[in-house]
Amino acid sequence: MNCHCTHLQDKVVVVTGAGGRLGQRMVQQFGEVGAQVVSVGNEGTEDMVLDLSNERQVVDAFQKIYHEHQRMDVLVHAVGMWNEWPLLETKLEDWERMMGVNLTTAFLCFREAVRHMEKSGGTIIGIGARSGLEAAVAKGGAYAASKAGFFRLVEAVAAEHPQVKTYAIAPSVIQYRDSSGPGVHADDLVKMAIQLCSAPASALSGTPLHAYGTL
Repeated sequence: MNCHCTHLQDKVVVVTGAGGRLGQRMVQQFGEVGAQVVSVGNEGTEDMVLDLSNERQVVDAFQKIYHEHQRMDVLVHAVGMWNEWPLLETKLEDWERMMGVNLTTAFLCFREAVRHMEKSGGTIIGIGARSGLEAAVAKGGAYAASKAGFFRLVEAVAAEHPQVKTYAIAPSVIQYRDSSGPGVHADDLVKMAIQLCSAPASALSGTPLHAYGTL
């Protein structure tokens, strides 16, 4: 990755959902620009493995990270799931799981990140989705609702804690291979996240950022 991002040199960056396809790229490329990356997730390959929808585990994990590093500069929350169900066939357990993965994990991780950033400042970046802002599709009610809640959470955190710059990136389809099809490439999302950690990006805090790529 060709980027001279000195603003991240030796910064402590926590990546949640680090075992996923996007999370893995976040870990790798934030590390390539000099950040001290702590990978967190449930895949078994991260620095810390836990259930990110479990309040006690999240609280303990963030306390441990802060205790070990004495700082926490950036949280990149790359946790998420997608599925679709016809409305009349959507089970309550499916709805609740969607909310748990896409919204509850964000709430818990954002809250604990702010707890450790509120005195010295910091940056929180989460990954939303286009359908949470506009154009929800048939059979996608649970997913769109979870992502819409995510954007409102980002806005509220940014308004309540202005010293913590909080951003929400809204991709359309995320592409992981070289393709001319619709969507935005995962590497471009990572580059966007890295740039959001710089001072000039602070004016965008709380604003849902469209990353639709080719529609």
